[in-house]
Amino acid sequence: NVQGMPARDLLLPGDPVARVEGIARWREWATAHRAAAALLGGVVATHIATVFGFMEIGIGLPRLDWLTTNGVFYMPHASPGIQFLSGGIFHYTDGIVFAVLYAAAFHPALPWRSTPTGNILKALLFGTILATISAGFLVERVYYPSINAGFFANHLGWKAVFAIYLWHWVWGAHLGIIYN
Repeated sequence: NVQGMPARDLLLPGDPVARVEGIARWREWATAHRAAAALLGGVVATHIATVFGFMEIGIGLPRLDWLTTNGVFYMPHASPGIQFLSGGIFHYTDGIVFAVLYAAAFHPALPWRSTPTGNILKALLFGTILATISAGFLVERVYYPSINAGFFANHLGWKAVFAIYLWHWVWGAHLGIIYN
């Protein structure tokens, strides 16, 4: 304590102790406000993963545009702009609802400790489950039944299946970081 200031106010932003202090404060807040942390995690994780999906083409994977895909599914006869907008609303709603489902049911059911690493691993496992449902069922049966995507979307090629998993892992990692 220097001149009556708490020790945490004297930490420099690049200081490893300051980073630990920031993580501790975040974890205290997230623990005290679980619903808000789940909602925030859903919004942020969905947004980051959505942007990443558009950019996966930069690493040689197919571009994943879940906004348009959802819009075409829900509003097949609407204009492309309306499909994109409505698809975005459904897509973000799905991401937020799945984050709340994760926080309410999945996260507490896993036996792993709720450390920062444990929380990220829990969310990555949940993302893997969602990716499996997406690649194994939704792509073939819901989104693209007319193109015969094949069992587990295998007719789309391994890159498409990997892109789906990578997208959901990005979502899960960010959810785990925020809902921590």
